[in-house]
Amino acid sequence: MTPEARLLRYFLAVAEEENFTRAAARLHIAQPALSAQIRQLEGQLGVRLLFRTTRVVRLTEAGRAVRDRGAAALAALDEVWDAARRAGRGELGRLRLAYSASAGYGTVPQLVEALAAVYPEIQVGAEVTRTPDIAHAVLAGSADVGVARSAVAVPGVRLRSLRAERRGVLVSDGHPLAGAAEVGVAEVAEFPVLVHSREANPGHYDGLVELFGQAGVQPALVERPVSFDPTQRLLRDGRVVGVVGEASADGLADWLRWIPLRGVPPLWVQLVLSEGELSPVAARFAEVAVAMAEREGWLPDGG
Repeated sequence: MTPEARLLRYFLAVAEEENFTRAAARLHIAQPALSAQIRQLEGQLGVRLLFRTTRVVRLTEAGRAVRDRGAAALAALDEVWDAARRAGRGELGRLRLAYSASAGYGTVPQLVEALAAVYPEIQVGAEVTRTPDIAHAVLAGSADVGVARSAVAVPGVRLRSLRAERRGVLVSDGHPLAGAAEVGVAEVAEFPVLVHSREANPGHYDGLVELFGQAGVQPALVERPVSFDPTQRLLRDGRVVGVVGEASADGLADWLRWIPLRGVPPLWVQLVLSEGELSPVAARFAEVAVAMAEREGWLPDGG
């Protein structure tokens, strides 16, 4: 039988004090109870740890071996229990984050950085995931939390608005709209509009179609051949435009221009969370994300 840590603590007190009376006072227990605990420890180990008389307490060789290694062992055990408590509070561990490519322009990197500043012992495993699959990943438990633009909830998953992004058009610097300070929906509809397939992000696709429909226009829609193309090569022809959030304007190539759309609702970036109890690290991520949204003014009128 492996002795429990409590018995080791009792023994170390006796070994350091070399006196049962002083050790008992230090431990706030009765001396007979302490003597019984030391005998229990010796019985479990099958060795004698102390020579004791009415006047002298002296360590055996086995006792010295326990004394020399005991403090480090207790410190290591304390570290284990402390780690368990911090993990239970969500202060350390691994967070599995699923996010859409469009949310990766600015929102997700900022959130991960903010999380690391508060909880440096949380390791984030972030994976780009198709927007429709993010909610299902959270529901299935393969992701702890998601961040997506224009997400659609499924039963068992809830969405929390995190950021309202201005919409704008992305054009090449030679495009007729490139010099405008802002443009209207009808102006944009005069040109082919680059879109993801509806399957890739139904919420974003339907919102874009509705945007043009409400303006009474119907542009030609050009579907992207790949779901994510950082080169934006289809915009180089100078005719096609993209309708994207403002975060997509970060780090643009010098031949691209982002121009705000006038009088349109924003694009929404959302946290994708389980409706059930969140894992401790997911709860901490959500807290940090909401606090950052408030601090940075990401939501109109404070959300």
